[in-house]
Amino acid sequence: MEQHKGKIVEEAIKKSGFRMKALASKLGIARNTLYNKLKEADIKEAFIIQIGKIIHYDFANDFPNIHAKNKKQDEDESRPYVPKGDGYKYSDESNDMISDPYFIRLEKLNKKYLRLMEDYTKLLKILVVLANNNELEGVKQEIITFIDHQERED
Repeated sequence: MEQHKGKIVEEAIKKSGFRMKALASKLGIARNTLYNKLKEADIKEAFIIQIGKIIHYDFANDFPNIHAKNKKQDEDESRPYVPKGDGYKYSDESNDMISDPYFIRLEKLNKKYLRLMEDYTKLLKILVVLANNNELEGVKQEIITFIDHQERED
C-alpha cells in the first residue's frame, strides 16, 4: 500500500507548529490551495522538499528516496541544523558536529507548548459541549477530572 503523502506532510506541519496561513504565504499560494494539495495522496516531491525547508523538517525519514530523486539541492540552501537522535547538531564547514543544548531545550519547550495547546483545546471543547447542552452543573467536576487526568499523564 502506497503512503498518503499529503497526510504525512500535513502531520509534519502540525507537529512543527507552523501555521497553514503563514506556510501558504511563504509558498506563494492560497491557504485553500495548500489544503487541497495536502488532500492529494501523491504530492510532487519538490513541493514536499520546499515545505520541509520552510518548516525546518527533513522528510527523509518519512520518504527515504525523496532526496535521491531531487539531487539539485544546493548545500548552501541546506539547513545547518540537522536532527540527530534526541537533539540537534550544528554542522559547520568542516563537517564537525557540535552539540547545541539550546536547540534540545527549544525542542522540549516546543513539545510542552504543543501539549498545553492540545489540552487547552480539549478543555474548550468540553466547555462548548456542556454549554450547548445547558448542563452546567457538572462543568466544574468534569474540568477537575480532566485536570487530574492530565497531571497523572505527566
